[in-house]
Amino acid sequence: SPPEKSFMQMRKVAITAGFASMCLVGAILLTSGSPGAMEALQTTDGQSVTTTSLFKTGEPSTDFPKPTALAMKLQSPKEWKAHINTNVGPFTVLVHRDWAPKGADRFYSLVMNDFYDGGRFFRYADNFVVQWGLKGEPHIDEMYENGANIKDDAPKKSNSAGRITFATSGPDTRSTQVFVNLADNTFLDDQGFTPFGELATAEDLDLFKNKINAEYGEKADQNRIISEGNSLYLKKAFPHMSYIKTEKVEVITP
Repeated sequence: SPPEKSFMQMRKVAITAGFASMCLVGAILLTSGSPGAMEALQTTDGQSVTTTSLFKTGEPSTDFPKPTALAMKLQSPKEWKAHINTNVGPFTVLVHRDWAPKGADRFYSLVMNDFYDGGRFFRYADNFVVQWGLKGEPHIDEMYENGANIKDDAPKKSNSAGRITFATSGPDTRSTQVFVNLADNTFLDDQGFTPFGELATAEDLDLFKNKINAEYGEKADQNRIISEGNSLYLKKAFPHMSYIKTEKVEVITP
């Protein structure tokens, strides 16, 4: 079944299933010789946002920016890497803004605000997808399940193995949940699932196939994740579920 945001019993039918030295500023890793390395970030409508105003892990969850905040409207670089460290090892997502601009902008805003830190890989559908993107903090997840959706991008790339795509529950419903294709899921292409990036190496795909814990399959209830979070639900019911520890951005092409 396709990667959906809302948890439900889903029908299984055929069509649904060179650089200068680096500098680290909060969640962002930029080349000091690149334009914008130490400058304010830009929103999609041209406003400036300082890196110091972004949310950082360890701050109260009540301080996480609302979907309407400037910090959540950042414009993605043309090409960049999301370096994500998990409890079973690191992986890197290479994001291409021209594949899906709105999706790339949202993913960039989420990573820059440490949204995925602590998030669990709550759905493992063998030879299909691995899905994540609920933070596990009810205050934040409830806020982003309502009123945070972005418009769809026109499809440009196929859901081949290793590519990353936002989950949806219908047209124009992408928010925070994403999935990695474990196989060539081309049947998703005409259902509104538009890849915005890809795993950087074969080793990254191997981590999803062989290191991310698959023992819980698709048992986790997304509604309970949203309402109870990691502490009250996932850590107790699925104690060995793999999770994200840290995330940072490396800009390739501003």
